Amino acid sequence: MAPAAVLTEPPLPDEVMEDTFLRLDDAADLARASAACTSFRRVVRGRRFLRRFRSLHPPPVLCLGGLNRSAADGYFHFRPVEPPHRSASAARALVQAADFTFSFLPDPKSWFVRDARDGRVLLSRHIITRVITAADRDITDTLGDLMVADPLHCRYVQIPSIPGDLVPTRRHYEDEMKFEPFLAPACEDDEDLSFRVIYNVMSQYKVVTFVFSLVTEEWRHATSISFLPHRLIHNPTKLMRYCVRSCFCWAHRDDPRTYMLVLDPLEMKFSVAALLLDKPVARERLAIVDAGEDKLGVLTFSYYYRMLDLYCKTWRNNVVCTEDWQYDKTIPLPEHNSSWKISGAGAPEGYLLMRAYPRFEQQPKQWYFTLDTKTLLFERMYESGQDVDFDLLYASFPPPLSPPSI
Repeated sequence: MAPAAVLTEPPLPDEVMEDTFLRLDDAADLARASAACTSFRRVVRGRRFLRRFRSLHPPPVLCLGGLNRSAADGYFHFRPVEPPHRSASAARALVQAADFTFSFLPDPKSWFVRDARDGRVLLSRHIITRVITAADRDITDTLGDLMVADPLHCRYVQIPSIPGDLVPTRRHYEDEMKFEPFLAPACEDDEDLSFRVIYNVMSQYKVVTFVFSLVTEEWRHATSISFLPHRLIHNPTKLMRYCVRSCFCWAHRDDPRTYMLVLDPLEMKFSVAALLLDKPVARERLAIVDAGEDKLGVLTFSYYYRMLDLYCKTWRNNVVCTEDWQYDKTIPLPEHNSSWKISGAGAPEGYLLMRAYPRFEQQPKQWYFTLDTKTLLFERMYESGQDVDFDLLYASFPPPLSPPSI
């Protein structure tokens, strides 16, 4: 008598497994699923699936980083988010695997962190703003060296200097200037290991923009905008940058009664849109956010820093409509007896980094929060008993869901 045949379930097609895993909201759940069997691991670690997952689910904020190196040892110090933040366990795993001291860079103590996006960190050797004097023949030396690093996989790419023939001479600028390099968000058709660096040279009356692509390995003059003769943007060197739905917006975060600058990094076109909120705002108390449903939002503090007011207007195809801003809602702040500020422009798309500190206590104590700009959910990520100034968020998927980004 022949032995009975052993019935086995046929393996699921990769497309079915991918569609199932895409329904998982948390990267930690996806990592656990990938450890269940070799078939799951193969699908989850595939570049096609990871690209689809990243397009549907933004990476969690895992680390809080400082733009300034420690005076004690000269190295950078990144702090993982702490419980009860939902990303705390993933952050611990990332910090154990990554090198956030950037010891793999040549001369690591000579670099300043400038921006972070898509698992990459942009660094430079020079300060953000300097005063151009009559003794300066040109500004090419001021632009300085740039480096793009992947702290998880300890890789880096040195960015060449902007060619002198692309940079206008000093007479095209005024005395006060700001040099602003930052990383562009990835496009849908970008290769996984490609990236772009945008470099704004800002003077009091104009902005000139250069773009470096890893594909071409060259800088090019991308666009520029002048604010003469109407001066709708007063002193661009004081603008603060926000990433909103893959675009960049600049605003004077202490003055909502002016205009903001908008850059579409795909079309490389500038536009100017009115803020003109009839409301005074204290310094560092304004932010431009994605309000969802084709809306652009402005967040401001109100009622002695106990609330956030959200104003919205229509925004379609990266074009800000001309309608007036409309009050939308008020969001309570989690620490009522604190002063608040919006810290820095180094937040990934969909998040704001916010800091609360006591109003009257002499003891320097502060709390850092992330604000999901779509759900308006606050999450406390770190508490410090020292007077430190962190204003950079690093967002990435934890290992093994993060392939090399460089």
